[in-house]
Amino acid sequence: MRVFMFAGVAAMVLALGAGCAGQGGESDTAASVAATSAAASPSAAGGDETCDPLKALQVQYFDKIIAGLQKASQAAQSGDSAGGAAALAEARKLATEWAGKLELLSGQVADPELKSAVTQFLGQLKQFGTGEANIAQIQTAGPALTSVLLKACP
Repeated sequence: MRVFMFAGVAAMVLALGAGCAGQGGESDTAASVAATSAAASPSAAGGDETCDPLKALQVQYFDKIIAGLQKASQAAQSGDSAGGAAALAEARKLATEWAGKLELLSGQVADPELKSAVTQFLGQLKQFGTGEANIAQIQTAGPALTSVLLKACP
C-alpha cells in the first residue's frame, strides 16, 4: 500500500516540479530522486541485513525532500525565486546527507544486484547534491534501485 501512496505523491511532485523548469529543471531531478527511490519502502524484512536500514533511510529522507521540492515549486510558481532557490538548496543538502548515510551501508550490502543498484543510485544522489545530475540519470538509477530493492527485500 505504501508503494502506491508514494507513487501518487511522486506524480504530484513531478507535476509541481514542472513549474521550476526555468531553474534548470533541478526540481524535476530532485523529485525523480525522491520519487523513484522512496517507492521501494516495503515493510517486511528481506534476506540482506541491509534491507531494513536501506528502507529506513528512504522513509527518513523521502518526505523531507518531497516537502522541499514542493516548497521550491510553489515559490517558483509565485515568483519567489529566492525562496525557491533556498528550498532547492535544502533538498540538495538532504540528498547529500542521504548519500553519506547510503554510502556507509553500500559496503555492507551482500546481494550483488542490490549492491550495484545502491551504488548507482548513490552516485546520482551525490551528483544531485552538487547540481551535476540530470533527470535522465536519476530516472535510470532510481527505478533500478526500486526494482532490485523490492526483489531483494520483500
